Amino acid sequence: MWASFFTGITGGVLWYVLWLYWGSLGFPSEQIGLMGATGSGVGVLAYLIGGYLADRLGRRTLFLVGLLFTAAGLIMFLTERNIYVFTIAYSLTSMGGSLAWPSLMALMAEKASPANMKYFYGIQGYYNQLGLTIATFFGIFGPSFLHGSFDISLSDGYTLVFLITALCAIPPIVYVLKVSERGKGSAHLLAHYDRRMRRILLMYCLQNGMIGMGAAFVIPWFPLIFENGMGATGEQIALIITLSNAVIAAGWFIVPKFADVRGSVALITVCQIASVVPLILIPYSSTLLIVVAMLYTARSFLMLVPTPVLNAYLMNVVSEEIRASFLALSQIAWQVPFSISLAVAGYLWANDYSKAIPFYVATALYVAASVVFYVYFRNVRENHFEIVDQG
Repeated sequence: MWASFFTGITGGVLWYVLWLYWGSLGFPSEQIGLMGATGSGVGVLAYLIGGYLADRLGRRTLFLVGLLFTAAGLIMFLTERNIYVFTIAYSLTSMGGSLAWPSLMALMAEKASPANMKYFYGIQGYYNQLGLTIATFFGIFGPSFLHGSFDISLSDGYTLVFLITALCAIPPIVYVLKVSERGKGSAHLLAHYDRRMRRILLMYCLQNGMIGMGAAFVIPWFPLIFENGMGATGEQIALIITLSNAVIAAGWFIVPKFADVRGSVALITVCQIASVVPLILIPYSSTLLIVVAMLYTARSFLMLVPTPVLNAYLMNVVSEEIRASFLALSQIAWQVPFSISLAVAGYLWANDYSKAIPFYVATALYVAASVVFYVYFRNVRENHFEIVDQG
């Protein structure tokens, strides 16, 4: 769990703080989008082989390799400040995340029963979110505070943040070395991808791709939207994002219980569709930051708080032998549209972060993805690896 805490720190800085760092250095939205898209695209290449290798060679081994790539990328952020170095550095961290995440989810699935898996993922998510919350608050607030109190430039403040983050990338490696793993069977992985499993993979990839495409138009741009589109200070941005992350962390203790009452698929679908209401209202509330903070928190809570339930559901409907490769393939389906759309979004924003059009694009794709997910997966039972015939 402490490994998840520290990976939350690195993830928070790379997801939220990095975009403000690039903005402080004067990179236009087009170049920011291209750096993000290229890094995400490299992550896709890692997913192509990472899940397979994790299932064949061991999830713990690939998890460690992913952590090492992330540490290397964070160290590279401390060198030259130009588009080429930043692109390579972000590519390394993206590759690290692509190797580590499916390995971690599959490795954790060995440590809990199917019935308790969503609670186990909820606890892991809490520790991860706790690290992410701390990192985003100090990572965004710190440079602004240093700039206002000690006249240290924002870019130098963000460099200090990345130095501390690089140090935080080391403890997870130490913790994971102590984790045990069950031995892997010798059966060929493709044998486990029968017709039923291929259909499950295809439909989940379809909806996950639409989620990734929609997210790229708005979600990573939020710090710049708050700062340049709404006039928020660094301290205000830190408070908005911290409030959201804290509420999500608390929700991960509560929401898994509702899945026992209403079912995992229904819970995930309702939350995802409900999340688009506050999302679409954000660009029309820019004059009142307190309202923006409430809408952003509500959107983040509804969209992200079912994550432990979703992870547990997938691990329960996918056979144990292919869990890592299944997650890797489904994440490729998310990452490819995200990478392409991220580059497109940079030109759509065109340094004007007050626009509402990207929010409509994201909303439409989120709703479509949620409908696809519900229509198909309401017929897929957990634990039994079978599709219910409701005809």
